[in-house]
Parts: sequence; C-alpha cells; structure tokens
Amino acid sequence: MSVYEHVTTKARDFIWKSWQMITAFILGGILLSACTTTQPGPHYPGPQNPGSQGQAPGQRPDVDASEPQEPDDEDPELEPEQEDEIIGLSPAFMAGKDIRRIAILLPFSARSSVLRSEAASMLQAAEMSVFDKDDDNILLIALDSKGTPEGAKIAAHTAIDQGADVIIGPVLAGSVKAAGTAARQSGVPVIGFSTDTSVSGGGVYLLSFPPEAEVRRITKFATEAGASKFAFLGPNSTYGRRVLNAYQSEVRRMDGVMAGVETYAGKDITVMQEPAARLAGLFPSPEETAENPEFEDPYHVVLLPEGGTALRSLAPLLTFYNENTRHVQIMGTGLWNRDEAAKEPALAGGIFAGPDLDGKNIFNANFDALYGDEPSRLASLAYDGLSIAAFVAAGVDNENDDRIERLIDPAGFFGVDGLVRFTPFGMPERGLAVYQIKGGQFVVIDPAPKSTDGAF
Repeated sequence: MSVYEHVTTKARDFIWKSWQMITAFILGGILLSACTTTQPGPHYPGPQNPGSQGQAPGQRPDVDASEPQEPDDEDPELEPEQEDEIIGLSPAFMAGKDIRRIAILLPFSARSSVLRSEAASMLQAAEMSVFDKDDDNILLIALDSKGTPEGAKIAAHTAIDQGADVIIGPVLAGSVKAAGTAARQSGVPVIGFSTDTSVSGGGVYLLSFPPEAEVRRITKFATEAGASKFAFLGPNSTYGRRVLNAYQSEVRRMDGVMAGVETYAGKDITVMQEPAARLAGLFPSPEETAENPEFEDPYHVVLLPEGGTALRSLAPLLTFYNENTRHVQIMGTGLWNRDEAAKEPALAGGIFAGPDLDGKNIFNANFDALYGDEPSRLASLAYDGLSIAAFVAAGVDNENDDRIERLIDPAGFFGVDGLVRFTPFGMPERGLAVYQIKGGQFVVIDPAPKSTDGAF
C-alpha cells in the first residue's frame, strides 16, 4: 500500500467528533490605557492552568515581519529605591483587590493599515478574554508599540512602570525583541506573537505557529504512514529555508532519506519549471516503466511549502513533467490552509498540519456576535495570550514569584488555538492535527492531541 493510499484510508476511517460547547454572556468591566470602549462579551473558555479543562483550536496565523531598526542591547537598571516605589496602576474601582496587571503591546499607530487593523481586532479579542474570565482582579493595560522596535521598547518600559506582571505582544519580530530587552531587567515575562523563533528566549516566550512545528508534525505522520524517502520543492526564501532546515532535521531524526531537494527564486511559474522537471526526472519515464514495471520509487513524499497563486502554479508541475509522480504523496505547510487550496485539483489528496478548527469556529462566531465583525487572523492569539497571562500573573505574591514556572509547566495550556506549551527557551510546542484535501474540503485524518502526554 502506498503512503497516499494509507493516508486516504485513515481519512475514510476517522470519524470527526466535535465537542459540545456552551456559551453564556457575562458582564464585566475593564480599564484600558488606550482610548477604547468596552462591552460585555460571550463566555468561551480560554487556555487553562494545568489540570483543568479547556476548549479547542484554531488555524495558523502568518502575519510577521522583520524590522530594520534594532533595539539597544542594554537598558538602564532600576535602583532599589525606584523598584520599591513601583506600586502599579490601580484604578479606584479595583481598590483593595489583588490586581493582576497584564499589558498588551500592539501596533495601533503603525504605518501599515493592515497592522493597525490587526491591532484593533487583537485588542477586542483580549477584552473578550477578560470578560469571559468572570474575574474582577484582571487589569488590562493597552499600549501602542507603533510597529517599530523603539515604540515597543518605550511601551514595554511604560508597562513596567505601571506595574505589569506579564506583557503580551508585540506582533513583529524586531518589536518583540526590543520589548524583551526592555523587560528583561525587571523580570517581567513577555509573551510575543512573532513566528520568528530567533527572538525567543531571555524572558521572551512566543505564542505563535512557527512553520517548524508544522513540518515536524507532517513529516512524522508521513513516516509513520510508511514513507522513508523524501523530497523538497520550494522557494529559496527566508521562509523556504526555515522549512527546508526543519524538514531535513526531522527526516534525519526519523531515519529517513532526503532523496531530492530543488529550490527556485521568485513566485512566477517560469522559475519553478526547471527545478520541478529535475525532481520529476528522478522517476523513470512512463515508457521506461512499461518495460520495467518493478522500478523502485526514488521518493515517496514531496513537500511543497507555498501558498496562494504560487502554490496553484507549483502543484501540477511534477505530474506535468512525469506521470509516474502521480502517486507521490504531496505535503504542505500552514500556507495551504486557505479555501483556494482546497479547490485546486492538483492538490487533491495532499496533506498538511494545522490546529483543529472546532474551537476557532466557535470563537469566530462569538467574536462576530459581540463586535459585529470577523476577527483578524491573529485575534485568537490575543485571546489565548490574555488567558495564559492571567494564569501566569497569579504566580506573583508578596513572598513568591512563580511566573516562569507557570509559563513552562510541562502540562501546557489548551485554548482557542489548541494545545501549546513553552520550552525554557521560549519556543512554542503546538499540538496540531493532520488534514487531507478531499472533495474540495479539508478533512481531519489525524486529530490534534488533547494533552501533552506523548504529544511532543
């Protein structure tokens, strides 16, 4: 049985069971340092502290960018007298409460209108998460990172001055790095939203979906389905190189063979044709097969890490150049998680890894009911980030500071975007499902784990 046939059988045998979830409306109040209006929101359980029950999943966001400006390497250290004076922002209506102060740093005034829109939606999701907690001890402090490292640095210092126990955000890689540098002296952990894993560590924990996690999941699945020889056809870009490095590492770890690697520069089909022809040429021609039908496949699966128009151009090329590649299992990354990919005939039967969608669909419906709009791609990260931060912030009292221990608890967290846990180096480990494109739809053929037991 080929890998493709094995995967298809699993898809047919797997019966999707969606969880029953109950939503209720909860009234609450929240103070923001940005000019926003707050409203009551629907109840939706977010990430839970280890041992409690949560709800599920979402889809991979891919908004991220590098920034030209780097932050200063060092920040001035507070004198002991100054540290003692920091009491924290304490609104009158929260007097006498054990306040958990959570700052969210977002690019509200960024040059990019896309980033500004993303920031507004993420703030709404964070507010919604606070309302859903039904906890009047949480104080959300919204600050503008401006979409720049310098803006993020200033916002992080402001958050610390206002007594933030945890910082969530910013979005862009350079801004996360700058915020982490600014917060490091104070010991305040930063839960950033960048997918650039190079900015993790040193007090920065990434709540995102880096492509490396998707590649590990789908490669392991293919190996367990019987594949032992692998190929790669993708862009020679920063993203493509990250995917290829993770792919090669996982193939080695699974004792597989990397049988062919072909790359190209650009998104036009003309630059893809020659690399695709070379990779397809590793198979014998149909004429040679007719003479010797017992040939051995040079590779069982091929990874195509593209999305959008580029993916639709790339997908048919292997079979165009050699019909014998038709039974090769094609695999992708989270860039496949778009409706147009599901409708592309050349991708039928293809597989990729991503979060379960049940929880994300319910989150989207609740968000729309509350705000009258669809959430942005990263909104669910802000929702889950607030929930995780609230649990982490509870680890601070007059005698102990257990924030880091809470962040890296091996049991992890379970929320809208599914299962996640943080390594001591700030990397996210994600529990992902495996999808197959079948009948113009994404069908779960191997569900995401519900706990960290054996998941990573």
